[in-house]
Amino acid sequence: MRRLLLVEPDGRATLCDPDSGVRATLDAPGAAEGGAGGGRSVVRTAAWSAPGGWAACALDAVELDGTRELRLHHRADRDTTEVLASELTAFYLCPSPCGRFLAHLSPGPLGLELGVSEVGSGELRVLERGQPLFWAWSADSSAVAVHVEDRLFVVPVEGGEPRVLTEEAGSFLAPWWTPDNSVVMLSADNRLLAYGLDGSVTELAGRCHSGRFALDATGRRVAVADLVDDGPALVVLDLLTGERDVVARERTGGFFWSPEGRRLAALVVADEDRVQWIVSDGEGVLRLPPFRPGQTWAREVLPFFEQYSQSHAVWSADGTQLVAAAIDDEGAPEAVIHTADPAADTERISGARLAWWASE
Repeated sequence: MRRLLLVEPDGRATLCDPDSGVRATLDAPGAAEGGAGGGRSVVRTAAWSAPGGWAACALDAVELDGTRELRLHHRADRDTTEVLASELTAFYLCPSPCGRFLAHLSPGPLGLELGVSEVGSGELRVLERGQPLFWAWSADSSAVAVHVEDRLFVVPVEGGEPRVLTEEAGSFLAPWWTPDNSVVMLSADNRLLAYGLDGSVTELAGRCHSGRFALDATGRRVAVADLVDDGPALVVLDLLTGERDVVARERTGGFFWSPEGRRLAALVVADEDRVQWIVSDGEGVLRLPPFRPGQTWAREVLPFFEQYSQSHAVWSADGTQLVAAAIDDEGAPEAVIHTADPAADTERISGARLAWWASE
């Protein structure tokens, strides 16, 4: 069954069936049940954990006595809702691959705070403080690779000393894990490097001028925003053969691999106020109908697309459809679903400030 996780304009989080239009409310505006505040609160952001069968919502107070907390809605347990953490203002959520943990980013007295909460016990551990701060879960959820300023290190989730990989990281955002348990990052001299937990360092590719890159699920191909003939371009590098494929000779606002790594979708400018998806399968490039991007999505998600692509699903689980938060012709928020097929119609779901796929 197709399903979307939506954050609606009024601050409500819902799960939506695009086929029937039926929406199940996860958290609504107002003081959360059991919360300390009595004022109004709204859902700032949400995330879906397919392995855990739960949705996480970060409630933000819009009144002085409003509630600030993390809440979990368990779909697999009779649609129950519980408070995971109180008095916490989180603006980004990242479930672990196994569904046992939820990582969250919050403002703190010493900069941003990366915390990890265990879903079952509610135990919260702060892994790192600093700014800017980006991270990635290992495939087995046992560790988190953290990038803070020019440092890259791996932190065991359940305790233990961090393992420093380098203190000469470049100006990239989120690191990526490879299937062989190495961590990919950009060096200070713009080389793409893979750091093994055994201390090995492997150069994957040379110059990456923009610092923006994304690794596919197989670990074989990496998409890079680069320069070609002195102009902006989106390039796919085959790390096994060394081949370079220029997908587009234009500036991209974000690019996302499909779940199986077969297709790459990127956002490019269509005209003055619209963008469009281009989709490459290695043999050709398909351009999908343009749309006006939603303000929150464009301001809070796209600038950090490498981080969001590791926590929120722009692609459907079967790798055939893309969803984005948009603005309709009347200026109202909506979700726009594009199928990576030129014969398919564009679907529009009204009332969506943020939108992602929520697959089982």
